[in-house]
Amino acid sequence: MKRILPFISAIVIFLVAIMSSSSGQAAGVSSPEILGAGNLSCRVVLKNTEDKGLRKFYENWAQGWISAANHFSDLIGEGLKTDRGRSISGEFPSPTNIVPRRDVIWYKILGYCSEEPKAKLSDAVKELLRSQWDKAQDK
Repeated sequence: MKRILPFISAIVIFLVAIMSSSSGQAAGVSSPEILGAGNLSCRVVLKNTEDKGLRKFYENWAQGWISAANHFSDLIGEGLKTDRGRSISGEFPSPTNIVPRRDVIWYKILGYCSEEPKAKLSDAVKELLRSQWDKAQDK
């Protein structure tokens, strides 16, 4: 019995590992995981509004995402069009390079998070992008 026990334990561990990896694949990933500060809830952001270091950290994270959106704006725009050049998403404006001021970034984040405390910081930045793109289209 003493010889069989380690063998059975190894088999059980192996089966658990296989089952857990296959169940993750079967579930599929609905959307990519947001990395860094963007994965923080708005509640966390709202708890730290007076901390200048954290404010700068959140703003910098948002600026990084905005820079990426500016860099890939042509690709994003092409992805939103059909083969005839019309937008496939009426609710999503065409991307344009935007350069919002730091205070605009911060107050847009605070405004969104105040209305949607269960949302993530990344959701607030997406809304900031959408509003800035709408503003650029109106000009």
